[in-house]
Parts: sequence; C-alpha cells; structure tokens
Amino acid sequence: MEFACITTTTDYGHTDAFASVLNAQLKYVFPQVTIIEVSHNIRKYDIRQAAYILRSSYRFFPMATLHLLDVSSSRYAAPDHLFFEFNGHFFVVPDNGVASLITLGAPAVYYRVPEGGGVNGGSFRMLTEVLPSLAGLRAASNPHEALGEPASDVFMHLVPTPFERDNILQAQVVHVDGYENLITNIDQPLFKRFLDPGDGWQLLLKKTFSDAEAVRKLSNSVDDVEPGAVACYFGFDNMLHLGIRCGKAASLLGMKVDDALFIEKWSRSSH
Repeated sequence: MEFACITTTTDYGHTDAFASVLNAQLKYVFPQVTIIEVSHNIRKYDIRQAAYILRSSYRFFPMATLHLLDVSSSRYAAPDHLFFEFNGHFFVVPDNGVASLITLGAPAVYYRVPEGGGVNGGSFRMLTEVLPSLAGLRAASNPHEALGEPASDVFMHLVPTPFERDNILQAQVVHVDGYENLITNIDQPLFKRFLDPGDGWQLLLKKTFSDAEAVRKLSNSVDDVEPGAVACYFGFDNMLHLGIRCGKAASLLGMKVDDALFIEKWSRSSH
C-alpha cells in the first residue's frame, strides 16, 4: 500500500518530545512520504474536538493520505488502535469511539492494528505498537492481507444529529474554534432540505426563542456584517457557522459546545 502523505492529529502539545518523536519515527518508517501536522494542540482527552478537526480537514489532502489520530478518551481507555478506509482516505485512530465521530456514523470496515513490539515506549502505543505494524502495510496490497479479518466489536459513540419538529430544526454547537466562532452540526444539504423555496426562517440561540437573539439571513462570511453583528454562514467545512465580526461569539452569546440552537421556518405567504 502506498500513501500519498501522512498527517498527524494529537493532544501531545509541544511542551514535551512526543510530537517530535512521532514525526521522527514516521520519517524512519516512511522515508519518502511527506509528513504534515494537522494539530498537536487538541485539548487533552477531547476526542470530539479531535474528530471535528480531522473530519473538517482530511478531504483537502490527496486521496490515499494516511491520517494518524492519537487522542485518548478520559472515559474510555482504548486497548488498541483501528485502521479503516473512508472516502478514499486511510485512518488510524484509537478504539475509543472517535472513529464514529469522524465518519458521523457512516459505515466503514475496521481492522485492529496488531501489537508491533520491539520499541520501548511505555504507554506511548502509537510508537510501540502502531508504527511497527504500519511498516508492514508497505508490502501489503490491502489491509486484509496485512491486518487480518475485519473487527466486529468496535466501540462507537452516539453521533448527535439535528432533528425536525413542528417547523423547527433543532441542532447544537459541536465545536468552538480559536476565534470563538460557533460551528453547528447543520450542513448545507440539510439546511436546503429543511427550507422550501420562499420559506422565511430565523435562527434562535439556546432555549430562549427570543427575537432579539435571532439571525434571519445567511452571509458569505463574518466580514459581511457590521462590527459587533452576528453572522450566520457556511464555512469551509460546509457546516453552519455563527460568528461576530470583531468579537468572540461564544463568550458574547453565552454559547458553548452542546448548547442547543433552533431554526424556525414559516411560509412567507402566511405572514
């Protein structure tokens, strides 16, 4: 198997040597492959943030890129790592539910990465187990040949999805970026399916249903509105974003990950 390039996404940070050791060993195992760091600044044990960061960025890399994600869950200690293919890309992640958050529950065939052995690294499983096993993929024509039978007992997380009720689409914030923009779990196809041609709509935050907190039109970006105003727009990840020009939306709107938001629609002919 040949990889176009390899990306790394971890919560290692840059205070310690973990990230540099990982990159060094990747170059040793795959000397001809370009290594690209997506992020080593994932919040410790935050697999949802890790999944969003990788899910929103992987498609910008060449097909057949191998994406390594190593973020442990504070609630579920993964005993090993998984290898799977999704949308023409390859992924190696801990078996702690992060795989289902990357694929948003779409089906995939998962393989367990066997213990590679031979490297002393304590709990640094990416170094001690994963990389030695990945070296064997270079000579294999497919994952089945190198990794054996597909796994049938993969740990899955429940993926939060928007739902419609009485002309209201209820969704939630799934990520707050470094600028404190709010990223929701409403993608552009869902937004278009929910609204019929000519429908009016407004987006309401939290559970107040206050008209003062409503956003009633889409913008192309946060720069389309006046300073201090709230912008609603689809980002590079094709998800609905909320931002405040020259401001921090999460702090100013009192919103955080998991908070609810609502899109209310109506027929313009009835108003």
